[in-house]
Amino acid sequence: MIFDVNAWLGVWPFRSLRDNTAQELVARMDRSNIDHAAVSLIEAVFHRYPQPANEKLAQAVEPYRDRLHPMATINPLYPGWGDDLACCHESLGMVGVRLFPVYHDYDIAGPEACELVSECAKRKLPVQIPHRLEDVREHHPMDQGETVDLNRVADLVSRVPEATIIVTNTRPIGYCPLWQRDELRDHSWYVDLSLAEVTYTLHKNIDTMKDIAVLTEQGGQKHLLFGSHMPFSYAGPALVKLAVLPVDEEAREDISSRTAARFFGVDI
Repeated sequence: MIFDVNAWLGVWPFRSLRDNTAQELVARMDRSNIDHAAVSLIEAVFHRYPQPANEKLAQAVEPYRDRLHPMATINPLYPGWGDDLACCHESLGMVGVRLFPVYHDYDIAGPEACELVSECAKRKLPVQIPHRLEDVREHHPMDQGETVDLNRVADLVSRVPEATIIVTNTRPIGYCPLWQRDELRDHSWYVDLSLAEVTYTLHKNIDTMKDIAVLTEQGGQKHLLFGSHMPFSYAGPALVKLAVLPVDEEAREDISSRTAARFFGVDI
């Protein structure tokens, strides 16, 4: 069983994406033997007021709710975000929230974000923060394309310790502040495999290239989840990383599906 915590529907304005409808994404999941995926609508990233995009997402996944699990996009700077969150959770059946502090222009550890994340924790909704959507070295000139400051994400985890935080498309992992700050190691934060470095030995004397290996060598595999970043990326690289992770089969099952299914409330 594989649960992909990092998938998308919709249109990216800076390049064409294949398999970006619900039907096409499910077909791609079938080809990759992926059973479930948490999804958001890409267009919501560029909306100051993303609620119409959330409603469009709910409609798009309705025929596939046994496979596709929608995550709301919420902008904490919008005065009515509390009503939007309640609607997404209670009426639209969304299983989590994605935040885009770079695109919506707020501090991920600031008071507005902390208030929103605290409310998500009360509702037992995991909060996902993409570290990046595309590599900043190749982003379009009109795309803000900056990475989220992982030091500030660590501050958020510290300030709202009751929340479940998932940071997708992260690099580095083993050397990021979430793991390097000892007081956060037992908190409920997670990172996915999508863009992590897979090297397990010292490479050209650059120890940071080990990335995932540093985390697993130091006992941090409980913070890993499977994520592909489809349809921006193909699932194959993440599947290879999952297959070769230096962990036992019990931990591999947790990473591939069990942990995500638990906090998304999905029976597997």
